Amino acid sequence: MGRLFWCATCSAFMATTIGCGNGDGGSGGTAGMGGTGGVGGTDTVTLSVTTTEAQGLAPIGPALEGVMFCQTDTTNCATTDAEGMASIVLPANQEVSYTLEKEGYTPYLVADLTDETLFQTGPWAMYSDQLTADLLEALGIASPMGGQIILRAVSGAIIAGIAGVTFDLVDEAATPFYNEQDWTPSFDLTATTSIGQGGLAEQVTGEYQVEYGGTATNCSVQIGWAGDAANRVKVPVRAGYFSFGTMVCDQP
Repeated sequence: MGRLFWCATCSAFMATTIGCGNGDGGSGGTAGMGGTGGVGGTDTVTLSVTTTEAQGLAPIGPALEGVMFCQTDTTNCATTDAEGMASIVLPANQEVSYTLEKEGYTPYLVADLTDETLFQTGPWAMYSDQLTADLLEALGIASPMGGQIILRAVSGAIIAGIAGVTFDLVDEAATPFYNEQDWTPSFDLTATTSIGQGGLAEQVTGEYQVEYGGTATNCSVQIGWAGDAANRVKVPVRAGYFSFGTMVCDQP
């Protein structure tokens, strides 16, 4: 397998990658992950993140200092402090993406919309290169990895995982897997369990759309960019990165 897309409700194969909260960010935001994005000026917003060190599938570990937080492929960057926190100012009302990178850890590539629904995000659990290699080996996927997309399909009312959701890569052939109740990914399942996690494998770097099916209805984008049809989220993918998308759907 080449590029790997993870689809999840709270996080993905890594159960503690991003914390789940109880709020609803609305389209283009990230639900329940801290406060709303502060206004940095008439045409800007401030986005803050928090980073931690992943401890496998155990609870999120300690704050991680020294993570470079950047608007993608720009010098608009900040470095996380001893509390694992950093902020940057972004143009308002635009589709943007940002990266989180630290030597020795698998980086993140995240897309969002900087409108009034933009929420602060985190904590992002940074996975050491060795931990990522171990997790991929457990799935029978060779290292180095292509790219991974983590997708959430959650209930808008309680921010909980939805069982029975399918994830289909639009216009591409891909074999989905879904996560068991104990977070273990399996190619034998045909839809999400109640934790709502799964993934897709693909090989080419670029921007991709994933369609939520099965029990997923009336979905709106939270992390990522809007797709070109209902129940679709679009995400950028880069080799060696974890990428993200989230959709809030009606509870079945």
